[in-house]
Amino acid sequence: MSPDAGTASPTGHARVDAVLERVAELDALPVAEHPGRYEELHADLVAELNAEPGTVPAGLVPGRQAGQEQNGSR
Repeated sequence: MSPDAGTASPTGHARVDAVLERVAELDALPVAEHPGRYEELHADLVAELNAEPGTVPAGLVPGRQAGQEQNGSR
């Protein structure tokens, strides 16, 4: 999150950005509901990052650089 704007910086991946934008919803929730919402957001991010390799920009996949293919199959 950007400390000045209070919003997440865009990643360039629309589906990941959509999940990150939902973090702003936490402000409207009681603190007791935050852990459940963080778990939900985390699960959604993991699902996006585990999507088919061609759907996630290489820079968002740990250990993979742009233009570099992963060895082996999924």
